[in-house]
Amino acid sequence: MITRVLRPLLTILVTVAGLAFIASVFSVDAREAIEEALPVWEQTRPAEDTVREWLGLPERRRGWWPFGD
Repeated sequence: MITRVLRPLLTILVTVAGLAFIASVFSVDAREAIEEALPVWEQTRPAEDTVREWLGLPERRRGWWPFGD
């Protein structure tokens, strides 16, 4: 019974997290919005950089303060 409830919730959570990751790879504005809501999202930066490199995307703008990562 509990699995019948948790499975759809887990599916929704994984889908939302995956879509948020994809959005943050392609859009700096999306990344900033996600980081405002979830500060822990900053830990995904190495994975995002790796995906950007695999896809051949240019480096995202870093801003004027180089120590923000």
